[in-house]
Amino acid sequence: MFVDTRWDLKVGDGTVVIGSTALLLIVVSILGAVVLQTYISRSRMGRAMRATAQDPDTARLMGVNPNRTIVLTFVIGAALAGLAGTLYGTHLVAVDTELGFMYGIFAFTAAVLGGIGSIKGAVIGGFVIGLIKTLSGQYLPGGIAYDLVWIFVLLILVLVFRPQGLFGEPERVRA
Repeated sequence: MFVDTRWDLKVGDGTVVIGSTALLLIVVSILGAVVLQTYISRSRMGRAMRATAQDPDTARLMGVNPNRTIVLTFVIGAALAGLAGTLYGTHLVAVDTELGFMYGIFAFTAAVLGGIGSIKGAVIGGFVIGLIKTLSGQYLPGGIAYDLVWIFVLLILVLVFRPQGLFGEPERVRA
């Protein structure tokens, strides 16, 4: 059985408590994002994934099998979702069938917030959402009852002032 060790860290006048499962979640998520980014940017199959995402017909002309590439992309996504669910299940200790819906909404919001297509942006968007959810109870008006409101207010502000997301690139239209 896994025992969640907790550490008390003095920060200013307060104390921050961090558990070993929370630390494990942070480390594995950063490590997973780095491995995924490296795979997509440096491997042959990662290049095929990027080409298929940009233009499947042209990728097919260059010798890429778009169907195989799409299947591999979904397999990688499912494996990462399974890893995330397993790690988060160890953090929660109790798992429910309806647990994933809200976290799916958060994942989509993080991807839009960071910029669709940017792994770094999605990870940073996820950490921003986590910080808002964690700190809203003490530092934002309305307390924990309004944590979702503050997350979506931030999303709306980002979409109004930077529609491509924080780390997304603006779409270039060529004639």
